[in-house]
Amino acid sequence: MTQASHATGQKGELIAQSLYRRQGFEIKALNWRVGRVGEIDLIAFHPQSQVLAFIEVKTRKNQNYGHPLEAIGPTKQAQLARLAEAYLSEYPPGPKVQVRFDVVGIYYPGQGRPAEVSHLENAF
Repeated sequence: MTQASHATGQKGELIAQSLYRRQGFEIKALNWRVGRVGEIDLIAFHPQSQVLAFIEVKTRKNQNYGHPLEAIGPTKQAQLARLAEAYLSEYPPGPKVQVRFDVVGIYYPGQGRPAEVSHLENAF
């Protein structure tokens, strides 16, 4: 990953954090990693609704590889499920907590235009 693409990814993760905070979520973890299995970009908890969201953030500056949301295929979904299981075994949720997987896609169209944000709750 180049330094520029890493910076783009970080900007996207900041946008996603802001989106979830505005909705009343508490950020529990950023870039939570399990060895070589991988990492979850963002883990957030909503205390009123008792929702624990595992969030994948995909950020793109162009659509050469498709829309950011198209990058979350079956292999990535399975990886995120394994990571979530590891998180839940380390930090068991309360009995009423609902777990979901969300995806935030961020596309920077360039030329000074604002980022386009797509948010899918319960994406898979």
